[in-house]
Amino acid sequence: MAHSTEPSDILILLNRLGDLWITYIKGQMLLSLIMGAIVWVVGSAIGLYWALGLGLIAGILQTIPGLGGIFAIVPAVIVAFWKGSSVIPVDNWVFALIVAGTFLAVQQIGAILIEPRIMGKRLNLPPLIVFVAVMVGAALGSVVGAYLAVPLVASVRELARFARRNRR
Repeated sequence: MAHSTEPSDILILLNRLGDLWITYIKGQMLLSLIMGAIVWVVGSAIGLYWALGLGLIAGILQTIPGLGGIFAIVPAVIVAFWKGSSVIPVDNWVFALIVAGTFLAVQQIGAILIEPRIMGKRLNLPPLIVFVAVMVGAALGSVVGAYLAVPLVASVRELARFARRNRR
């Protein structure tokens, strides 16, 4: 016997979907804070001048999935090439390469380990699903696809649960 959908059921679904998207945005903010802090700490450790400011820039740019980390490398490499290191005694161009490699490593750690865990835990999705969703979203829809992939997967899951409950 089919169950009719009550207006209150639809309101509950819409509230749940809204909560998921707000949770996603909060998760993005937390991820930005974490990644900015990591860039600041690692930059300070290798003697990168203005590490705090560059960490803030990296944190802000982190909100652009996939490309934000790459954009954050540019000002850091410019500073490294211009000012050198206050800790590592190498030529500025060598230090710029060290900074580029370090930033790429930090971004990969963020994308592969930190982001899937934060988003997966907040949205109750397995980290592997989050990682795959971002990769597929990026492949299909570039930056916008990567950014929207995780909340869309969570939303589709909620819609499927809603449909299954109302079918019974």
